[in-house]
Amino acid sequence: MQNMLGSEEASAPSEPEPPPEAVKPAAAAADAPEDAPDGRHSRVAPLAPSPAVSHVSLVELSLEEDGPAAGGDWTASAAPRVRGLDKLQELERELGAAQQELKLKDEEVAKLNRIRNEIEAEMEELTASLFQEAHKMVLAANEKQAAAEKALQEATMKIDVLQAEVAALKTLVITSTPSRPNAHLHPQIDLGKSNGIKIWKKGHHRSPSNQELTRPDASPPSSPARSPPQHLAAPEHIDEVDPRLLSEVSAWRESPSVELTAPFVRDVYREDIEPCLRFATPQLTEKVTSAVLQNSVCIEEVSSGLRGPNFPSSDDSRRCALLNVHRTCRYRMKLPGETGWMDISQICRNRITAVCDFLNYLRYIERGMVKGSVIDIYREIMRLRRNMAVARLGFTT
Repeated sequence: MQNMLGSEEASAPSEPEPPPEAVKPAAAAADAPEDAPDGRHSRVAPLAPSPAVSHVSLVELSLEEDGPAAGGDWTASAAPRVRGLDKLQELERELGAAQQELKLKDEEVAKLNRIRNEIEAEMEELTASLFQEAHKMVLAANEKQAAAEKALQEATMKIDVLQAEVAALKTLVITSTPSRPNAHLHPQIDLGKSNGIKIWKKGHHRSPSNQELTRPDASPPSSPARSPPQHLAAPEHIDEVDPRLLSEVSAWRESPSVELTAPFVRDVYREDIEPCLRFATPQLTEKVTSAVLQNSVCIEEVSSGLRGPNFPSSDDSRRCALLNVHRTCRYRMKLPGETGWMDISQICRNRITAVCDFLNYLRYIERGMVKGSVIDIYREIMRLRRNMAVARLGFTT
């Protein structure tokens, strides 16, 4: 309304406004009715309104339409509206700023959610990798522990085997010692000392009561210490030495080895070991030979506790696994890779142990456990070869 009034005021001429009294008669004359036909009233011609009058009328009409308040003071009513519009615009600006801030916060929240999801995914991957690494470490530790336990068990078994070999070597050295041993070959035996133990010859000699009278010049009987007991009797010495065999033993003594690649061991294997270990079943013969060469055969005597009620007595017989005939089997044998035991007879046990004694003596020499001259080693080797031949023929060594 203020704008419309302003525009009309701008379009109106700048003539002075007439007084209100002049305007009202003109308006009344314009609004008066026409004269009646009887001529009681005269017709007044309408006057053309001036521009100033029309402008004022429009202003009054607009003020009347706006109401008495507008007509009274229109500037006072327009000021609150302007302030309301300013307030509205200010609220709209604040709303836009709030919306913009909310939009920025939403973007920031979305960004933080994305970062949180990425961190959670990384944590899950890290946790999974940590569990995998822990599992690998535990598995590696278990494998190392199993390997250590296995190595400990193998070392314990090797120690037991070495202790058994040392005991067997001591027994072999003592039993193979001649009546007059060499000091450099058997230093543990002192011929001048007997540790206070006197060895007496078994049995007694009866002499007549007049022995001193009839033989006054007879020399006293020989000292009983000079006669060794039967279990320490000197073995038969080899009178003749084969120079070819002695040279082979001497050459082998320079670089001892139990492998079949050595010419001396290969000849002994072909001449003595293979015939001694030849049994009824070729397949079983091959297994026994391989186990003996690897020093992994196990032979033990079947005691009364292991026989059980169904084990045959001394008069009964069982089938020997090596001879494939019924014999009295008081021994049993176990080969590597086999789960059960095989019953063997006395002759099979003697043949296998004879070969094992020979190979063990060669191993002792290889490890430097036997000290002596070449001729002494040659005689012991020939004695063990003779035992293999005797056992192969069925005699007791």
